[in-house]
Amino acid sequence: MKTKLAFYLNGQFCEVEANKAGLMLSDFLRYEKCLTGTKVVCAEGDCGACTVLRYSPKMCGLDSQNFLPINSCIVPVANLHGQHLITVEALEYKDRLHEVQTAIIDCHGTQCGFCTPGFVMALAGLCEEKIERGEKSINIQETKNALTGNLCRCTGYESIIESGPKVDFKTIESLKKRYHSDDIEKHLEQLGSEALMIEGQDYRFYAPTTYEDACKFVNENPDTKLVANATDLGVVHNKRRIKLTNLLSLHLINEAYFVGEDGDEVTIGSRVTLTEFRHYLKNKLPEYANYLDLFAAPGIKNNATLIGNVATASPIGDNAPVLLALDANITMMSVSGERTIPLSKFFHDYRKTDLKQNELITNISFKIPKNRSVRFYKNSIRKDLDISTVNMAFNLLVKDGKVEECLIGAGGIAAIPLRLSDTESFLVGKTLDQTIIEQAAEKAQSEFTPIDDVRSTATYRRIIVSNYIKRILTEVMRGSNV
Repeated sequence: MKTKLAFYLNGQFCEVEANKAGLMLSDFLRYEKCLTGTKVVCAEGDCGACTVLRYSPKMCGLDSQNFLPINSCIVPVANLHGQHLITVEALEYKDRLHEVQTAIIDCHGTQCGFCTPGFVMALAGLCEEKIERGEKSINIQETKNALTGNLCRCTGYESIIESGPKVDFKTIESLKKRYHSDDIEKHLEQLGSEALMIEGQDYRFYAPTTYEDACKFVNENPDTKLVANATDLGVVHNKRRIKLTNLLSLHLINEAYFVGEDGDEVTIGSRVTLTEFRHYLKNKLPEYANYLDLFAAPGIKNNATLIGNVATASPIGDNAPVLLALDANITMMSVSGERTIPLSKFFHDYRKTDLKQNELITNISFKIPKNRSVRFYKNSIRKDLDISTVNMAFNLLVKDGKVEECLIGAGGIAAIPLRLSDTESFLVGKTLDQTIIEQAAEKAQSEFTPIDDVRSTATYRRIIVSNYIKRILTEVMRGSNV
């Protein structure tokens, strides 16, 4: 078992003692490595100033393995064991700026400069993907997509966005080619093949290589915090509400990275990121993939996991309503074995679930809908990078205007994500017309009691639920059977 954290940083091997392993990555880079190009503004993954590139040999589901942008302010250093990082300092090479840096300079895309390293790294990550695919240019929309999670308070964005298409691909060199190698790859695989235990005066971090060992540890250490990639707990830690000192990470468990299907049922492991999940779904369930485009920024999705998003049990979590409408099952494991339950029985009360203290979630599974009407909606103040006010998901089987099956998931309207089961039962067997649609919308109102808060009034939430129900049922009634 390894007792010292190890990873590669800008092509150089790096080991970290226990007393530094509990730092957030951005703090480690700035205060321990003096790599101050990585900036910290929000400390909660909302602004992108702290963006770095990460390569993980265990990541799956993508066409190729690249250095992907992540927000370093909410990543514990210990979670980087067995991975490779690149910071903005590594972009300049042999006294020559990276092509992204040159393009931003030429387009006058910087003013105070504090956010600039984050923009540079996000665009550099996009370039890595382009180079890997053999593409030779970046368009405006791709630039906007890549920079969704980066905020600037000075320039108004236009000059930054214009720099994307200006990147010169005739001279650009892959950062992976420059800093990564077969020897580094083999070393990372070796590091990831052994369990890691780090213990300091006030910090303990355990990363097993099997679910069985993880369950045993959780059973013997009930005060342990379980982390997938800690994007939620990282925020909590930074805002001083809880200090992450006793952690168990799943990032060395190979089977946790599984995403695949048996027949028409998809299974997603506990370490599958939202980026990988979206990539996997884009041709199998494009409606869900498109919905994920509105969920968080690339730097978050490259790190956050689907199961982590569900396990937080937030009433405004974006994925739970969709998975409820897909009639998903969730599998949990303990020293006593595995058990699987419908996701609709997982949520009990605000932030309270069916997960027992000595259990961990291993996977979520659902069937890909075929010949059905599926719609996933998110209502928020901003289109991108915003917390949901209401989110709803519909999965209907309708033939000749008659509803044969109906599943409706909803979030943001109660203390937990809900299945609107009474409305589902009302619709099954009904032939859609305007009267039935109005009655279904009215029926739904009796299934929840929304609250007034800073994001919305209860009245507004009721209106949104009603409008979404009317919207999809009207579309289906007018002939959209699939």
